[in-house]
This record gives sequence, C-alpha cells and structure tokens, in this order.
Amino acid sequence: MGHLPFAPRKRQRLYDNVEDVLKMHPCFNFKHFKDRAEAMFRWGSDADASDDGPHDGSSSSHSSLEATGMVAGQRAELARAIFFGPPSTTPVSTSKGPSPAKPTLSFFAAVAAAFALGTLVDREVANEEARIHAAAQSEGGAIDDPSTSRPASRRRADVLPAQGKKGKNAQKDAASSPSVLLALSQQALALFEKTSSYDLDFLVTMILHVLYMLHDSKARVAHSLLPDVGKMVNVARTMGLDTDPDEFPGTFNLFDAEARRRLWWDVFYYDLFVSDYMGRSALISDTEHTTRLPMDVDEEVFTPACTSIPLPRSPLSLLEPNVSDFKYFGLKCRCVIT
Repeated sequence: MGHLPFAPRKRQRLYDNVEDVLKMHPCFNFKHFKDRAEAMFRWGSDADASDDGPHDGSSSSHSSLEATGMVAGQRAELARAIFFGPPSTTPVSTSKGPSPAKPTLSFFAAVAAAFALGTLVDREVANEEARIHAAAQSEGGAIDDPSTSRPASRRRADVLPAQGKKGKNAQKDAASSPSVLLALSQQALALFEKTSSYDLDFLVTMILHVLYMLHDSKARVAHSLLPDVGKMVNVARTMGLDTDPDEFPGTFNLFDAEARRRLWWDVFYYDLFVSDYMGRSALISDTEHTTRLPMDVDEEVFTPACTSIPLPRSPLSLLEPNVSDFKYFGLKCRCVIT
C-alpha cells in the first residue's frame, strides 16, 4: 500500500480523474467504489497504528535505527495482512469500536488500477499544459494559464510534478507512476486468482486495465488487449454473469444484481468493440446469455442497502441533464445489440 497515494487531497484528485473517464465509459457505481476505497485506507491506517509503539524523541542513534527497522517491519506485516489476511491469533486493530473490514486483494487491485488510470490522466494534463506554454514561449507571446479554467482539483498546482526532478521527489514520483501502479494491480490480481475464487472486483479490475490500455495516448492498441478481453469474457461466464440474477431468486440483493448486469454488459461491449477493432469475431453471441439490460437509477442514492430501485431525478433542462443517472450506459448497451 506504500505505492498508493495516502494524501487525501491527492486521492481526491485521482478520484475526480477516474470519474471523468467513467462518464464516457460507465460501468460500476463509482460513489460506492470510492467509499470502499476510503474504507480500505482507513483500515490500513488502523492496522498500521495498532502496531505502533511509543517513541522517545531523545533516543540515541541506535534506537532511531531500531525504530526505523520496526516501521519497516510494520509495513511488511501490513502488506502480508492485505495479501494473505492477518494471523488468527493477532488482531488487526486493538482500538475500541468497530473497525473497517479488511479489504480483499481483488479490491486492492481495483483501487491500484483506478489510481493508475487517474495518474495517467494527471500526466496527460501536465504534458498538455507544458506543451501549450512551450509553444507560447517559442512564439514570444503570453497566454493565460489554461489550468485556471479547470476545477480546483485539476489546476496546475495540483498536477503531478514535471519530469526532471531529482532526489526523493523523483523517487516518489517514480514509485507512484501509472506504470508502477498498473503493475502493482496486475501482480495483486494474479495472486488473488491463485488463492481465491473470482468475484465482481476481479472483473472491475480487468475492466479498469482495459480502460488504461485504451487511454494510454498511443496510436495503437496494446497486443495484450484482445487476449485480456477474451479472458474477461470467460471469467464472466465462469461467474455466471451470462445468466440474469432474477433466475436465482433470493441469491442477490438489488445492488448486487444490478452490479452483475452492468459488468456483464460492459464485458459484452468490450468483447464486440475490441474484437471488431482487431478484425476478429466476438466471443459472445446474442443468443448465449439471458442477462437483462441494467436499469437506469440514481447513482447518488443507490447503495447495497436499497430495497427498491431509486429512479433517476428529472433533469433541470435539456441542456443540463441529470449527471447522477445511468441512462448513458443503457444507451451504449442498446447500440451493441442493434
């Protein structure tokens, strides 16, 4: 977790970036995803704090080295707790009151993939603004800072530092680079696959990997994209997502049922889109699944606790549509089957 951004301000910026991308590629409920991600960070902080002991500020250099080693040990224990779960005899936290549930490794992989995508967008914003200013300087003119027209969370001061920095800042930037975060997500997902059964977070992570590869600003598609989509299709089938949840009465609540429908239709979409782009036949046939199209809901209030579908609010006007509905996803799915 040391590679993930713990600073709340930086996390919020990356959340905003990912949410912007998902507006054009909607799939899962991002508000619920963000709440779970923040719960994971709280769990990590609680687990780390439970192992912290008192430190004497006036201790000798030997004590300082010993304390440094203890911190490294705590991080190793935290990593083992995330990847394999804490030992049954050792509680994760000794604090009073309920503590956040331990995140699964597949969800950790999903968060790392989301931050990789958000950091990639950050780098693109920084590079584009640097290009604009370089062009303006070469022409000898002056232009307004384009970042001032962006929301506060996306302005120049908040963008990742430019390349060329030295020392600890450069090392920190390299550790939090998009490629490192993506590799971390891929490693975590591979380990989860060997130790656990597939879950919805596994598919969410794979979809985020596809979005990352389609959003890398390159004029080509990565050679691994088609095989990854093929695996995504087979994992979805293995999990039974090609069968509508209503065919299993009492098995799934409303939120989980809609999540399964959304994931299946997103897999269906990328199977057709990527296969057609690569000149191949799609793996999913229109007659091979019974999963209904997901419903249009109000994303802001739709949670696992809902016992009825919250219908979307009426838009203020044709020029100001309701940003919390899920209508675009349904339209995208209908384009796939027509």
